[in-house]
Amino acid sequence: MRIKEIKKLIIFGGSYILSEFAVYIAKNSSLDLVVFSSERHLNGISSIEGKTLKEVLAKNKIRYFNSDDINSDKNLKSEIAGNVLGIAFGAVWIFNKETADLFPKNQLLDFMGIDLPRYRGGAHYTWQILHGNRKGCANLQIIHGGLKTFHKGEILKRRDFKLPAQLQKPKDYFDFIGKQEIDFLKDFLSEVKKGKEFKLKNLKEEHSSYYPFLNTKINGFVDWSWVGRDIFLFINAFDDPYDGASTFLGQERVALKDVELLKAEEKYHPFSSGLVIRKNDGGIFVATIGNLLYIKKVLDKENKNIINKIELGDRLLTPNKFLEEARNSKIIYSPKGSQKI
Repeated sequence: MRIKEIKKLIIFGGSYILSEFAVYIAKNSSLDLVVFSSERHLNGISSIEGKTLKEVLAKNKIRYFNSDDINSDKNLKSEIAGNVLGIAFGAVWIFNKETADLFPKNQLLDFMGIDLPRYRGGAHYTWQILHGNRKGCANLQIIHGGLKTFHKGEILKRRDFKLPAQLQKPKDYFDFIGKQEIDFLKDFLSEVKKGKEFKLKNLKEEHSSYYPFLNTKINGFVDWSWVGRDIFLFINAFDDPYDGASTFLGQERVALKDVELLKAEEKYHPFSSGLVIRKNDGGIFVATIGNLLYIKKVLDKENKNIINKIELGDRLLTPNKFLEEARNSKIIYSPKGSQKI
């Protein structure tokens, strides 16, 4: 299929990549640009400088609408005219078929910066870090509309790439993959302008998997019965830009960040797991099954590093009730924010 030269671009959703792409279009393109977002995304941090999406859009004089329900939003219908292209970036709504049909055929797309269909769901980079997955991928997928076709449309354009071994935290993934994604999107717009013939490809459902959305404060509790490598991956998976994996130091809930995985100096018994066996000016050394962890940040509720207050022989421990809640809690995201069900 070919996409005729577009005059208008409508972007939906929110995220770092939406923010960066919108600014690029505003500064480097003659396309008429408008963004449809939601309260949660507009007020969420969406730039390396720590600015919200609302602040980024306002600074760059990009028109935008705050929509609770895109399918009943009258502003959208008035914005769709001529040869318009729509691209969604982590949008909180499920477009119904009537909304998708407002666009020219196959010109409402979903941008997915993951390996489809293996990583459907949410919290993509957190799950990839937990699994040790080093495959980067960018996709533009047709939105046909309706729950039955959600994230199952044909792939219009795809790019695969490897993630360097030094990437450990979600922020590392965002920073590295973001550059790949912007280049991918620029390339797509260039191909559209040149009249490229795109070949639609169906997803291989036999390779599909789904991982649920997560909330760091609810799901991110460390289980000290795990082997050290799994604890290391878990702490990394909830590190920057998130609040950090949680556990308890005595009666105080703390968050852990900046961790290194070291070789065990002896065979630590499971009863030793979580014990602070050494410390220096930079952090604490914590025994785990099979490894030693060097943890550089232990943050209190005010986000202050309390490493200096931790004594040798102190134990990091997560009560079972928090571990059970972390596993049993299902998180959904609406235009207003997250909700536990």
